[in-house]
Amino acid sequence: MVGTRRDGDARLDRPEWGRVTSAIHPGRWTLLTEEHGVTVRVVAAAGEHCGRDGDAIVTASTAAPIGVWVGDCAPIGLVGERSIAVVHGGWRGLQGGVLEAAAEAMASSGESVVGAIIGPHIRSCCYEFGPGDLDRLVTRFGESVRGVTSDSRPAFDVNAAVRRVLDRLGVASIVDVGWCTGCRSDAFYSHRVRGESERHLFGAWIAESAA
Repeated sequence: MVGTRRDGDARLDRPEWGRVTSAIHPGRWTLLTEEHGVTVRVVAAAGEHCGRDGDAIVTASTAAPIGVWVGDCAPIGLVGERSIAVVHGGWRGLQGGVLEAAAEAMASSGESVVGAIIGPHIRSCCYEFGPGDLDRLVTRFGESVRGVTSDSRPAFDVNAAVRRVLDRLGVASIVDVGWCTGCRSDAFYSHRVRGESERHLFGAWIAESAA
């Protein structure tokens, strides 16, 4: 589920986040502080670990909604046979291996990632990047992440980096919503393009069986 700016500010440190999440799913959510690191929290019950540090959440519990709040960073959902994960994929976290860490947490319980969903994030058209940092990211992910902005400046292609990691993990089924937070001022927040501090929500949960 992708919340937009019309749903309100989903930042965990803002009082509005509870209203935003409950409007999407009435259960007790788990959101983390998002440090641009690689810490993964495994949720066994609804609301567990909410407010703790971390940038990825894994759960196999039904009706335990989990989410990441994002502006320009890439929200990524991972799907296994019995579990799911949500990942906050900023460039530092991706460089550090947060996506791999989430997949490893799923693998520790015998799960493999069979699918992924890439939510709205800033695309290379809007993401000018310094040449030094960009070179280091190219070393990490390959030349495919070297992009250009809409006015031909050097850019980091976040989407290409995410897809590169998913490819290395052997994830065959990938759904990409294709939206750029920088371009879509009508729907999403962007710190890089518009200097906004608010964040929209990318959430997931395992529905209880109707059987």
